[in-house]
Amino acid sequence: MILRSIRCISTEPGQDKDPLEPTMHRSKPLLAATVAFFTVLVLSASAFAQAGFQYKVNKKVQVGQGYPSLVLQATGNISSGTVTFKRSDGKSFTKQIGSLSAGATKEFPIKQPAGTHKYEVTIEAKGSAGETVKTSLDIEATLVAELELSVDPNKARIGKGEIPVRANRPMDRVETEIFDSNGNKLYEGTQSLGGKKGTFMVKWPAKEDVGGIRLKAYDVDGFWRSVLLEPFWVEIPHKEVIFNFGKASWDNSEEPKLEDTLANIREAMKKHRDKGLQMQLYIAGYTDTVGSKSDNYKLSTARARAIAKWFEKKGLDIPIYYQGFGESVLAVNTPDETKNEKNRRAIYVLGNARPPISKTLPKANWKRVR
Repeated sequence: MILRSIRCISTEPGQDKDPLEPTMHRSKPLLAATVAFFTVLVLSASAFAQAGFQYKVNKKVQVGQGYPSLVLQATGNISSGTVTFKRSDGKSFTKQIGSLSAGATKEFPIKQPAGTHKYEVTIEAKGSAGETVKTSLDIEATLVAELELSVDPNKARIGKGEIPVRANRPMDRVETEIFDSNGNKLYEGTQSLGGKKGTFMVKWPAKEDVGGIRLKAYDVDGFWRSVLLEPFWVEIPHKEVIFNFGKASWDNSEEPKLEDTLANIREAMKKHRDKGLQMQLYIAGYTDTVGSKSDNYKLSTARARAIAKWFEKKGLDIPIYYQGFGESVLAVNTPDETKNEKNRRAIYVLGNARPPISKTLPKANWKRVR
């Protein structure tokens, strides 16, 4: 029985353009702000008539996606020149302009540490007729940390319509779209975050048959990252372990059943390894109606934990959770104090998020094996 799991299909950064649109399937972040788009530098009238510049500043860029930059456009023919950047901390560097024909542009990356820095920029150049151009301007450039999003599958509540997301930068808002297993949109909405940094809870009206969750989160600088999640859970086929009466132990003759189940788990992990996020195993234990309800609850919990510990000792290196349900979820309805092998059972669920509450799993009091 395959339900579904959180699959990270894409985590694309960018701005203004949707990374999941065909034209931007592998989008990169665009410059978050451009100031003074080809603003005319103030020169003397005689110099400007023959040679000069217009400029723009690509003010904000994410780390790893280049640097802020100054772009010059020649208003006349330029034979040579330099651009000197003097940072507010006293450090400076000079770039050669070279020759530019009228209307041509040249971009000068501003390589700087992360953060916001102010610059005094001096431009000196010679026109093709020998005239001299010299001017200065003050600019500001920002290199921001790349926006990162992560989802905590252990705290996701898909059935209740909430999933925790962690961001490394102050966030402005998140846009959410929910789809069913056939790709039909169930919900679309925007949640304001007000500059919150760290973990925030993305919420939507609870829906059944959630087949996809699409998040597009914007930081306060206008950069965004889009994540498409596909929840999945798969039940592992297995043979039931026969426990010693009233105990959470079994005879050695039962070990091959657990070995087979472990092999099935590993095979399922290989089959679904493209689903994204960390896989987890959930073990639910059940009893028949012999004994008191409280004793059966304790017994089923102890047996589920014993199986979880066995898998852990065998080297299953994923988080393993267990929970007992006692006689509260019978596979076969029977009177009290009735022995029934089908009711003495366990369920193994492999997924990348906590399984949703259902008739089989009516509570979510999962404990991680330690």
